[in-house]
Amino acid sequence: MGFGDEAPQDARRNGYDPDLAAAVCARIEAGESLRRICREPGMPSPQTLHQWRMGDPLLAERYAAAQAAARRNQIQEDEAARLRRLEARKQPWGRPDTYTDAIGGEICRRLAQGESLVAIGGSPGMPVTQTIYKWLRKHADFRQDYARAREVQAQIKEELAWEIAMRARPETARVARLQFDVIRWQLGRLSPKKYAEDAEPEGFDMDVYIRKFGCGDGPDTLELVAGPSFEAAKARAERERGRREAGLPPLHGEGVRGVSLGRVGNTGQTPPP
Repeated sequence: MGFGDEAPQDARRNGYDPDLAAAVCARIEAGESLRRICREPGMPSPQTLHQWRMGDPLLAERYAAAQAAARRNQIQEDEAARLRRLEARKQPWGRPDTYTDAIGGEICRRLAQGESLVAIGGSPGMPVTQTIYKWLRKHADFRQDYARAREVQAQIKEELAWEIAMRARPETARVARLQFDVIRWQLGRLSPKKYAEDAEPEGFDMDVYIRKFGCGDGPDTLELVAGPSFEAAKARAERERGRREAGLPPLHGEGVRGVSLGRVGNTGQTPPP
Protein backbone atom coordinates (compact mmCIF):
# COMPACT_ATOMS: atom_id res chain seq x y z
CA MET A 1 0.00 0.00 0.00
CA GLY A 2 1.52 3.32 -1.09
CA PHE A 3 1.22 6.68 0.55
CA GLY A 4 -2.17 8.33 0.12
CA ASP A 5 -4.17 5.09 -0.12
CA GLU A 6 -5.50 5.65 3.39
CA ALA A 7 -5.03 9.39 3.61
CA PRO A 8 -6.51 11.08 6.69
CA GLN A 9 -9.71 13.06 6.40
CA ASP A 10 -7.77 16.39 6.57
CA ALA A 11 -5.68 15.45 3.53
CA ARG A 12 -8.71 14.37 1.50
CA ARG A 13 -10.53 17.56 2.46
CA ASN A 14 -7.61 19.65 0.96
CA GLY A 15 -7.93 18.00 -2.45
CA TYR A 16 -5.20 15.48 -1.82
CA ASP A 17 -4.20 13.64 -5.04
CA PRO A 18 -1.83 10.66 -4.45
CA ASP A 19 -0.74 10.49 -8.10
CA LEU A 20 0.00 14.21 -8.23
CA ALA A 21 1.93 14.02 -4.96
CA ALA A 22 4.00 11.11 -6.33
CA ALA A 23 4.78 13.10 -9.47
CA VAL A 24 5.94 16.06 -7.38
CA CYS A 25 8.25 13.83 -5.32
CA ALA A 26 9.73 12.26 -8.45
CA ARG A 27 10.50 15.64 -10.00
CA ILE A 28 12.08 16.91 -6.78
CA GLU A 29 14.32 13.83 -6.68
CA ALA A 30 15.32 14.54 -10.30
CA GLY A 31 16.65 17.95 -9.21
CA GLU A 32 13.79 20.35 -9.99
CA SER A 33 12.94 23.06 -7.50
CA LEU A 34 9.60 23.13 -5.71
CA ARG A 35 9.02 26.74 -6.82
CA ARG A 36 9.36 25.79 -10.48
CA ILE A 37 7.07 22.78 -10.12
CA CYS A 38 4.33 24.73 -8.39
CA ARG A 39 4.35 27.49 -11.04
CA GLU A 40 3.08 25.08 -13.69
CA PRO A 41 -0.67 24.96 -14.37
CA GLY A 42 -2.54 22.17 -12.58
CA MET A 43 0.13 21.73 -9.90
CA PRO A 44 -0.61 22.32 -6.22
CA SER A 45 0.83 25.36 -4.48
CA PRO A 46 3.62 25.03 -1.88
CA GLN A 47 1.09 25.67 0.89
CA THR A 48 -1.15 22.86 -0.43
CA LEU A 49 1.79 20.45 -0.57
CA HIS A 50 2.65 21.37 2.99
CA GLN A 51 -0.88 20.54 4.10
CA TRP A 52 -0.74 17.24 2.24
CA ARG A 53 2.53 16.29 3.99
CA MET A 54 1.08 17.26 7.35
CA GLY A 55 -2.01 15.07 6.68
CA ASP A 56 -0.12 12.03 5.30
CA PRO A 57 3.02 10.85 7.17
CA LEU A 58 3.94 8.53 4.30
CA LEU A 59 3.94 11.46 1.86
CA ALA A 60 6.07 13.50 4.26
CA GLU A 61 8.59 10.63 4.45
CA ARG A 62 8.62 10.21 0.67
CA TYR A 63 9.06 13.95 0.17
CA ALA A 64 12.02 14.09 2.60
CA ALA A 65 13.66 11.11 0.86
CA ALA A 66 13.26 12.85 -2.51
CA GLN A 67 14.96 16.00 -1.18
CA ALA A 68 17.85 13.97 0.26
CA ALA A 69 18.36 12.13 -3.04
CA ALA A 70 18.35 15.46 -4.92
CA ARG A 71 21.05 16.84 -2.60
CA ARG A 72 23.22 13.73 -3.10
CA ASN A 73 22.84 13.97 -6.87
CA GLN A 74 23.77 17.67 -6.81
CA ILE A 75 26.89 16.95 -4.73
CA GLN A 76 27.96 14.26 -7.20
CA GLU A 77 27.39 16.59 -10.16
CA ASP A 78 29.39 19.38 -8.50
CA GLU A 79 32.28 17.01 -7.82
CA ALA A 80 32.23 15.74 -11.41
CA ALA A 81 32.29 19.34 -12.68
CA ARG A 82 35.23 20.16 -10.42
CA LEU A 83 37.18 17.19 -11.76
CA ARG A 84 36.43 18.24 -15.33
CA ARG A 85 37.77 21.73 -14.60
CA LEU A 86 40.96 20.29 -13.12
CA GLU A 87 41.45 18.09 -16.15
CA ALA A 88 40.86 21.03 -18.47
CA ARG A 89 43.56 23.04 -16.70
CA LYS A 90 46.11 20.35 -17.55
CA GLN A 91 45.56 21.01 -21.24
CA PRO A 92 47.69 23.68 -22.97
CA TRP A 93 46.10 27.12 -22.94
CA GLY A 94 46.17 29.68 -25.72
CA ARG A 95 47.52 29.19 -29.20
CA PRO A 96 49.47 26.06 -30.13
CA ASP A 97 53.25 26.18 -29.98
CA THR A 98 54.63 27.36 -33.33
CA TYR A 99 58.32 26.83 -32.52
CA THR A 100 60.46 25.22 -35.20
CA ASP A 101 64.17 24.47 -35.34
CA ALA A 102 64.48 26.72 -38.38
CA ILE A 103 63.06 29.77 -36.60
CA GLY A 104 65.12 29.06 -33.47
CA GLY A 105 68.28 28.73 -35.55
CA GLU A 106 67.59 32.02 -37.35
CA ILE A 107 67.11 33.83 -34.04
CA CYS A 108 70.40 32.48 -32.66
CA ARG A 109 72.25 33.28 -35.88
CA ARG A 110 71.12 36.91 -35.81
CA LEU A 111 71.94 37.19 -32.12
CA ALA A 112 75.46 35.87 -32.73
CA GLN A 113 75.93 38.54 -35.40
CA GLY A 114 75.27 41.24 -32.81
CA GLU A 115 71.60 42.03 -33.48
CA SER A 116 69.42 42.76 -30.45
CA LEU A 117 66.52 40.54 -29.44
CA VAL A 118 64.14 43.52 -29.69
CA ALA A 119 65.17 44.13 -33.30
CA ILE A 120 64.75 40.44 -34.16
CA GLY A 121 61.30 40.29 -32.57
CA GLY A 122 60.20 43.40 -34.47
CA SER A 123 61.25 42.15 -37.92
CA PRO A 124 58.73 40.56 -40.34
CA GLY A 125 58.22 36.83 -40.07
CA MET A 126 59.74 36.55 -36.60
CA PRO A 127 57.94 36.01 -33.27
CA VAL A 128 57.67 38.81 -30.75
CA THR A 129 60.11 38.89 -27.83
CA GLN A 130 57.50 37.54 -25.38
CA THR A 131 57.11 34.43 -27.54
CA ILE A 132 60.88 33.99 -27.77
CA TYR A 133 61.15 34.05 -23.97
CA LYS A 134 58.37 31.42 -23.74
CA TRP A 135 60.26 29.23 -26.17
CA LEU A 136 63.41 29.58 -24.05
CA ARG A 137 61.53 28.23 -21.02
CA LYS A 138 59.94 25.40 -22.97
CA HIS A 139 62.62 24.12 -25.38
CA ALA A 140 65.93 23.00 -23.89
CA ASP A 141 67.77 22.74 -27.25
CA PHE A 142 66.80 26.29 -28.19
CA ARG A 143 67.88 27.47 -24.74
CA GLN A 144 71.36 25.97 -25.22
CA ASP A 145 71.78 27.45 -28.70
CA TYR A 146 70.60 30.81 -27.37
CA ALA A 147 73.24 30.77 -24.62
CA ARG A 148 76.01 30.00 -27.13
CA ALA A 149 74.77 32.77 -29.41
CA ARG A 150 74.91 35.24 -26.53
CA GLU A 151 78.54 34.24 -25.84
CA VAL A 152 79.47 34.92 -29.47
CA GLN A 153 77.59 38.21 -29.30
CA ALA A 154 79.62 39.20 -26.24
CA GLN A 155 82.87 38.62 -28.12
CA ILE A 156 81.68 40.77 -31.01
CA LYS A 157 80.69 43.57 -28.65
CA GLU A 158 84.08 43.36 -26.95
CA GLU A 159 85.79 44.00 -30.26
CA LEU A 160 83.31 46.78 -31.04
CA ALA A 161 84.14 48.50 -27.75
CA TRP A 162 87.85 48.41 -28.63
CA GLU A 163 87.19 49.93 -32.06
CA ILE A 164 85.11 52.72 -30.50
CA ALA A 165 87.92 53.51 -28.07
CA MET A 166 90.55 53.54 -30.83
CA ARG A 167 88.48 55.83 -33.09
CA ALA A 168 87.79 58.35 -30.31
CA ARG A 169 88.85 61.95 -30.85
CA PRO A 170 88.75 64.93 -28.49
CA GLU A 171 85.53 66.17 -30.06
CA THR A 172 83.89 62.71 -29.88
CA ALA A 173 85.22 61.64 -26.48
CA ARG A 174 81.89 62.08 -24.66
CA VAL A 175 79.93 60.03 -27.18
CA ALA A 176 82.64 57.38 -27.26
CA ARG A 177 82.58 57.16 -23.46
CA LEU A 178 78.82 56.67 -23.48
CA GLN A 179 79.04 53.95 -26.12
CA PHE A 180 81.89 52.26 -24.30
CA ASP A 181 80.03 52.24 -20.97
CA VAL A 182 76.86 50.84 -22.53
CA ILE A 183 78.76 48.01 -24.21
CA ARG A 184 80.64 47.29 -21.00
CA TRP A 185 77.31 47.10 -19.15
CA GLN A 186 75.97 44.69 -21.78
CA LEU A 187 79.05 42.50 -21.59
CA GLY A 188 78.68 42.16 -17.82
CA ARG A 189 75.21 40.68 -18.36
CA LEU A 190 75.80 38.66 -21.51
CA SER A 191 78.76 36.82 -20.01
CA PRO A 192 79.10 37.73 -16.32
CA LYS A 193 81.72 35.08 -15.55
CA LYS A 194 84.07 36.61 -18.09
CA TYR A 195 83.24 40.31 -18.17
CA ALA A 196 81.59 41.21 -14.85
CA GLU A 197 83.78 43.56 -12.86
CA ASP A 198 84.39 43.26 -9.13
CA ALA A 199 82.58 45.88 -7.14
CA GLU A 200 84.79 48.85 -6.27
CA PRO A 201 84.50 50.67 -2.94
CA GLU A 202 81.71 53.21 -2.93
CA GLY A 203 82.75 56.41 -4.69
CA PHE A 204 85.77 54.86 -6.49
CA ASP A 205 84.54 55.54 -10.04
CA MET A 206 86.67 55.35 -13.17
CA ASP A 207 86.85 58.06 -15.81
CA VAL A 208 88.05 57.60 -19.38
CA TYR A 209 89.87 60.63 -20.73
CA ILE A 210 92.29 61.55 -23.51
CA ARG A 211 95.85 62.65 -22.83
CA LYS A 212 97.40 64.76 -25.59
CA PHE A 213 101.12 64.72 -26.38
CA GLY A 214 103.00 66.97 -28.80
CA CYS A 215 106.61 67.42 -29.76
CA GLY A 216 107.62 70.56 -31.65
CA ASP A 217 105.66 71.24 -34.81
CA GLY A 218 104.87 67.60 -35.49
CA PRO A 219 101.40 65.98 -35.26
CA ASP A 220 99.99 65.25 -31.83
CA THR A 221 99.67 61.81 -30.26
CA LEU A 222 96.52 61.03 -28.25
CA GLU A 223 96.42 58.41 -25.51
CA LEU A 224 93.14 57.02 -24.12
CA VAL A 225 93.52 56.63 -20.33
CA ALA A 226 91.22 55.16 -17.68
CA GLY A 227 91.70 56.31 -14.09
CA PRO A 228 89.93 57.47 -10.94
CA SER A 229 87.75 60.54 -11.31
CA PHE A 230 88.52 63.62 -9.23
CA GLU A 231 85.50 63.06 -7.00
CA ALA A 232 86.43 59.40 -6.49
CA ALA A 233 90.03 60.25 -5.69
CA LYS A 234 88.94 62.89 -3.18
CA ALA A 235 86.55 60.48 -1.46
CA ARG A 236 89.24 57.80 -1.34
CA ALA A 237 91.73 60.23 0.20
CA GLU A 238 89.23 61.08 2.94
CA ARG A 239 88.69 57.40 3.69
CA GLU A 240 92.44 56.79 3.82
CA ARG A 241 92.92 59.67 6.27
CA GLY A 242 90.23 58.23 8.51
CA ARG A 243 91.85 54.80 8.42
CA ARG A 244 95.25 56.23 9.30
CA GLU A 245 93.79 58.12 12.24
CA ALA A 246 92.15 54.89 13.41
CA GLY A 247 95.40 52.96 13.04
CA LEU A 248 94.03 50.76 10.22
CA PRO A 249 96.04 49.55 7.21
CA PRO A 250 95.55 51.33 3.86
CA LEU A 251 92.95 50.16 1.38
CA HIS A 252 93.93 47.58 -1.22
CA GLY A 253 95.19 49.17 -4.42
CA GLU A 254 96.30 52.45 -2.85
CA GLY A 255 98.18 54.63 -5.26
CA VAL A 256 96.78 53.02 -8.43
CA ARG A 257 97.13 55.45 -11.30
CA GLY A 258 95.47 55.72 -14.68
CA VAL A 259 95.73 52.76 -17.03
CA SER A 260 96.47 53.39 -20.70
CA LEU A 261 93.91 51.89 -23.09
CA GLY A 262 95.93 52.61 -26.21
CA ARG A 263 97.25 55.47 -28.31
CA VAL A 264 95.63 57.18 -31.25
CA GLY A 265 97.79 58.93 -33.84
CA ASN A 266 100.11 58.27 -36.72
CA THR A 267 103.37 59.85 -35.45
CA GLY A 268 104.66 56.97 -33.38
CA GLN A 269 106.12 59.46 -30.96
CA THR A 270 106.62 58.39 -27.36
CA PRO A 271 104.96 60.62 -24.77
CA PRO A 272 107.27 62.40 -22.39
CA PRO A 273 107.69 60.78 -18.94
